[in-house]
Amino acid sequence: MRTEIMNLLNSDISAYQISKSTGVNESTIKQLRLGKSKLDRLGLLNAEKLYDYQKQIEENEKN
Repeated sequence: MRTEIMNLLNSDISAYQISKSTGVNESTIKQLRLGKSKLDRLGLLNAEKLYDYQKQIEENEKN
């Protein structure tokens, strides 16, 4: 799960787009990207949303 979330955070997808697609607060995404927040401190619900979104992207890329 951690790898997928890190792949998403390190992608070229804007924090705004990730937020819009997942419901995770844009500032949370920005804080994670800047290293001001740790992935270890991310709530399970938000982690699941980010993970699911990354898996959806990966699935779409296969098709």
